[in-house]
Order: sequence, then structure tokens, then C-alpha cells
Amino acid sequence: MDFPDNVHIMPFGFEQDRIVETARQSNADKVILLDWLDGIERPPFHNDVREALAKSPIESAEIECDIFDLYETIATISELIIAEHDAGNTVYVNLATGSKITAIGGMIACMVTGVAEPYYVRAETYSTGDEPIGHGIEKKIDLPKYPIAKPDPQRIEILGYLVDEAEATREGISYSVRKKDLIEFGLEQELPFAAHYDGDSYNGYYRRLENHVLEPLQEKGYIEIGKRGRQKIVKPTELGKQSYVAFQYVHAERT
Repeated sequence: MDFPDNVHIMPFGFEQDRIVETARQSNADKVILLDWLDGIERPPFHNDVREALAKSPIESAEIECDIFDLYETIATISELIIAEHDAGNTVYVNLATGSKITAIGGMIACMVTGVAEPYYVRAETYSTGDEPIGHGIEKKIDLPKYPIAKPDPQRIEILGYLVDEAEATREGISYSVRKKDLIEFGLEQELPFAAHYDGDSYNGYYRRLENHVLEPLQEKGYIEIGKRGRQKIVKPTELGKQSYVAFQYVHAERT
């Protein structure tokens, strides 16, 4: 009989004991470190963390992630949570080992996915400089996890389509995504607003697109709708682009 692994996702920031000792004391089977991007100087004790985990029975892996980018952090942690949960494992997220941004992003990822347990580790003592910030482990604190509604997958897919078209525009292609284009995309991808419509008027698709997709996205500031001649053009805002990066795993789940 196979038993689930205890998997701990830990941003690889300025900590040593709160990674290594927490993994040991929590009986972790696997630690996934969110590593800094290439080109950023790492603290000298990072190799000590790697060596300590390598000498232990704990499996370890490193995933590249910009731990100073909120949206990338949410996306990376969410994807890891879903993948490990789907593999039948129990997933925990350590909010104490990275930046303040990864603490916020990790908590959001736990609340949105709803299948991982966030926790914070309080150190015995603290220091600054090239050493790890925290020394020793005083207490591991499990945190309350409040549910957050997962973004509507069809809205994420529409947002992704708009983001892709916006990227194409940067390469010299004229940007001109109309509502009609979004309806055709919805029919092609069998998105609910289009696939579940059984009326005989094409205007019905426009109403469903507006009510179920565009208005909610516009209210959150993810898109803007302008005019080009007699046509209405839909574009993603910068917030919309960043939000798609954070929540594109919802799109991946549907596919």
C-alpha cells in the first residue's frame, strides 16, 4: 500500500535552519525549494542548505522562481501544489523562508487551491548580514486558511487569449481583437458561455460573452474595451497580464 508523501514547498531566501530543521522536525519526505533566478547573487550558506538536505533521507528539488515577483510566486506555488496534490501527496507551504512577497503569494496560493497547508516558523534568534536571518527553531505555527474563490476558468482562457494577442502585437502584428473574435474563440474552445447557448440568435452570444466574461473582467480592471471605428476592441491591462501569469494554472487544469 502506498502512503502519501509529506511535501514541503519552501522559498529559498535568507534562511537555513528554518528550511533544514523544519524539514527534519516535520518528517518531510520531500522539500521543493523555490530558487532565485540566474544572475542574482546568492547568500554563501545556500550550499550548506543543499548539502544538509542531500545528506538527509529527505528528497529535495529546486524550481526556478523569481521570489520577488508576487504573480510569478503565486503561479509557481499554485502549480506545484496542484501537481503534488494530484500525485496523492500531502502538501505544506513554508511562509517563513523567502521574501515578504513569497509569504503573501504562498498564502494566496494555499487559499485559492484549497489543498495545501500554510505554516510559519518562528526562529529562536535572529541576525542580519551574510548569515541566515533566523537561527534555530522555536516554534512551527500552523496558519488558518480561508477559502478564496478560484478564478473562473473560461475568464482565464479569454484573458490568456487576449494576452497572447497583445504579445503578438508587440512583434508588429496589428492588435484588433473584437468581441466577435472572442465568441469564435469561445466556440472553438467550447467555453461555457458559448457552448451552453442553445438560442437561435447570434446576439445571444454577445449577451453571454458580456455577462459571463467581459463585465467581470472589466470590473476587476483586467481588460479595457475601446472603439476603433465602429468596432469595439478588447485589450488586457497590465494588471490583467500579471493576473493571467498568476492564475494560468486554472487554464491548465481545464485542459
